[in-house]
This record gives sequence, structure tokens and C-alpha cells, in this order.
Amino acid sequence: MTKWRAPWLSRVGPTRLKMELKLSPDESDFQREIGKFVDRAFPIAIRERPSAADEAYWHRAVANEGWTAVEWPVEFGGPGWNPIQIYLWYRVILQANCPVADYCGLQLVGPLLQRFGGRSDTSQHLEGIRKHTHVWGNAVFFDASATVLATGAGENFLLHGETPCFSTSVKFDRALVLAKTHNAYSLFLVDLNLAGIALTQTKSAPDIFSLAFDQVQIEALGLVGEIDKGIDHLIYLVTSFESIAIVVHLQVALSNLRRLTALKGMEASMEKRLADLEIELKALEATGLRSILSAGREKLPIVSIKGRSLAGRIRDSFIDVLGYYSLPYETGVEGSNEPVLTSPDFQPNFRQLEYLPGCPQDFRQDLVAKTLLGL
Repeated sequence: MTKWRAPWLSRVGPTRLKMELKLSPDESDFQREIGKFVDRAFPIAIRERPSAADEAYWHRAVANEGWTAVEWPVEFGGPGWNPIQIYLWYRVILQANCPVADYCGLQLVGPLLQRFGGRSDTSQHLEGIRKHTHVWGNAVFFDASATVLATGAGENFLLHGETPCFSTSVKFDRALVLAKTHNAYSLFLVDLNLAGIALTQTKSAPDIFSLAFDQVQIEALGLVGEIDKGIDHLIYLVTSFESIAIVVHLQVALSNLRRLTALKGMEASMEKRLADLEIELKALEATGLRSILSAGREKLPIVSIKGRSLAGRIRDSFIDVLGYYSLPYETGVEGSNEPVLTSPDFQPNFRQLEYLPGCPQDFRQDLVAKTLLGL
């Protein structure tokens, strides 16, 4: 049960908005059990800079417990947790800096297949997501940079064009693609091992890729839902599914920012900015909990949109505090005998801001604008 406390107001200095989440004894026990599991599967000694093997072990351990898809219904492999348990799960694993999940698979592909199905074996795709045997990329970009065309009908489609693609892993082998078909858009499940597909990492960010198709033949089994209904399917998704995970990502990032500010002796210059961020994040937390508790009600993706806006402001604050230590890549000049500028001690601070769940931000904002305008 969530209980609000009115903050003490002061004429000097910023005020703090306090919210306490009162846990029942069962919920406290649940949180302790999750903490014990995390300590076993992802020990403290490896949390700062985990290796690829450490991350793979974590994903296997979570899958073995049946906890990969904590927000899925039981009939599709979810653990049957209530919203508070889901919130506690995210809070514990993100505070421990555990590897991020495959958000495209869990929060885009999975829910879409559960609602609309596909011509292919839906259960096989869902099992691959739960067991982390397949990792998905998100190529659902509804803008001028996405020019993928799907021609044909019946048994096969041909994909041609190029689109940005986002993924939480550089080793993803599947992609959810929004392509132009006939007079509208359709969604396709694409195996990236097919001939004619070129995947290259962009220079702008380590998680954004360029996905190019050169007359790639896709079986009609890869179509999600109905032809020409891709936008309608995405609208259903973003108006019926909101994840509290984005709020927990920001809570952990803001906590890291406050700790780093104290470490650098910048409390005085950053206090007002931190207080403003904390107040807005507390309000977003309450909104997020209300949102996931209001099952069955259509809602706009306000939590995701506001959360991404806050993420940008927190990231900017990290850059202001870290200066040149906020450089994203730990690479040096060939032949140089000087150390690189990035600091291993500071890099985990950005981890909670790298992979935020949900659809592309522009798509969500466009949906909200059209809905409010009645278009």
C-alpha cells in the first residue's frame, strides 16, 4: 500500500517530496528472496564491470527460475506476480546493476504475439524470448529514416530498404520490422541470418544499428497480425501496456547521480536541479504504479514519454558532473602511451539510462498528439 507524507515546507533551500511504499510482511519476504537470488546469480564482485560470460550466466539463471517475463500473463509463461512484486523485482535487480533484459522481445514482440498472434508458431517465439535463446532488435520506426518496403502477398514477401534498429545487445539475431505494404504498414518478424540482410553499428550510439534489406524473401509466416494493420497493432500496444521498469531505471540513475555529485563536491551547485528531478520522479512513480494497477483500462503512454524526458535531463546532469569522464567509449589513439579519458568507476552510472523499455519516443509522442487532437 502506498502512503503519501506531506513534505515540510521551508523558506530556505529546495523541498523534498517523500513517498513511502509500505510493504506487507509477504512483500518484504518476497523482496528478501529476490535479493538472495541476485546475490547468488550476480555476485557483488562482478557487478561493476561484468563480462559477457557473467551476463550470459545471469540470463540463464533468471530463465531457469521462470522470471524472464515477469509482466507476462501466466498462460504465456509469466510467473503470476502482482504489480507490487513486479515493481520490487525491477527495483532489486536494477539497484544491483544486473544485466538488462531484452526489452524488444519482452515488451514489444511478446505482447504483440500474445494479442494478435502470427502465422508462425507463436509459442516458439515466446519460448525463445523467455529462455533468452533469441534476442530481438526494434526496427519499429515510423519516420522518414525508415524506408523498408514489403512487396508481394500470399506465401512470401520481399523486403527492400533500410531502417534504424535498436537493441540492448550487439548479438541480437531477430528483429521486429515495420514495413510499408500496399497503402499502409505491416509488422514482420525477421530472422537476421537470412541472405541479403546487412547489419551495421552506427557511430552515434552503441545500441543503434542500421538494418538494410536487399530483396530479402520473408515467408508470410513472419507477418504479425493482419496485413496493413501494423500501426493499429502498435497503437493497441502502447495504449494497453505500460511498464513500471522505466521508473525504476530512473530511480537508480538519480541515486547514482546524487552519490556522484557528493563524491565530486558539487552538492551546492547541483542541489536544486537534483531536488527538481527527485520531485518529478516521485510523481512519475505514483503515476506509474496507478497505471499498472488500472488493468483493463485504455491509457496513453504518459509514463514512458515523461520518463524518457526525465532520462534526458538526468543524462545531461551526469555529463555536467563528470565533464570529459562522461565520454561514452573507452578507446584510445593507436600508439599513445596515455590512458583513455573515460573512467571505469563512472561508466556504470549510465547503465540505467542506456536501455529504457518501450516503443520509440517519436512514435509515442505522435500517438498522444493524434489522440488528443482526435485524429
